[in-house]
Formats: sequence, structure tokens, C-alpha cells
Amino acid sequence: MSSTTTTTTTPEALPATDLRPERARPWQRATTALRRIEPWGRSALLLALRLLYGWQFVQTGWGKLANLDRTTGFFEILGLPAPGATAVLVGATELLGGLLLAAGLGARFAAAALAGVMVVAYATAHAADAFASLEAFTAQAPYPFLVATLVLSAFGAGRISIDRWIERRSPNGRSSPLPGGRGR
Repeated sequence: MSSTTTTTTTPEALPATDLRPERARPWQRATTALRRIEPWGRSALLLALRLLYGWQFVQTGWGKLANLDRTTGFFEILGLPAPGATAVLVGATELLGGLLLAAGLGARFAAAALAGVMVVAYATAHAADAFASLEAFTAQAPYPFLVATLVLSAFGAGRISIDRWIERRSPNGRSSPLPGGRGR
């Protein structure tokens, strides 16, 4: 006579790597669900950053260009070279860069250009107060704009953008013909 033994597996005996839905622990199911929605969540955050800060850059750029004499006078006080031309360049960069950011068109390129404008703002208009401490640095007006443009430079426009639309229609499907296009 042969004896047969049956073994039963209890939930405690399951290995931690068993990810079958019926045996997964709640935290594993939650992690799996978050991994599925993460690219769209990231894209939604990037869209919000682009729209919020893109619009703010459009407004500040328009303000500089609409009040060019005042902007030029301020740039003269700061000691910037060719203050009239610099005022036009900065205003146009903010206006056009903000529009490109909001649309998600060449977003990395636009964000990098706007980050450069923010670095110059720190080095000139905010230099006296910004570099005393980290708290003083983060309290300056350009700080959130600088952070947003650095994030967008690093991560691109995301899936909800013209960059992504162009990327999906390009022959190789991997890169955009625009500078800074590849935003996932």
C-alpha cells in the first residue's frame, strides 16, 4: 500500500515574491496598480507644471515687452549689458518659452532656456539676498520657476503634449524632430 500525502499552502508559507493576484498581499496589489498608472500620473503632473508655469512665464514676458522702457531702466540699474536688447531678449524668451511650455512643444528646450533666464535673475536682481542661506535662496521669487523649469528639462513634457504627439508620428517612433522633444 502506498501512502499519499497532501500538502496545503497557507498564506503565511507563501514566498514574498509570489505576485499572483489571488495570493498577493494588499501592499503588493497596490504597488502593482500604482506602477500601471504611474506614467499617466507623472504626465498629469508635468501637464499641470507646464500649464501653470507656462502661463506665468507668458504673463511676465508680456509684461516686460509691454513696459519695455521700464524693463530697460531696471536692467540698466542692474548693470546688464545692452539693457534694451536684453529686455527684449528676456521678455521674448519668457513669452515664447511660456507658450511652448504650455503647449508641450519643444518643452525641454524651452524649459532649459527659461531656467537660464532664472539663473541670470538670481545672479543679478536677487544676488544681494539670495545667497545668504538656503532659506533665503528658496524665498526668492525665481525659485519656484527655476525648480519647475529644471523638472521639465529633466523629464520633458510628458505623454499629454505636442512633443509626444510628434514623437508617436515620427518614422522611428523614438525621437522628435524638435529640440528637447522626447518627453515621456
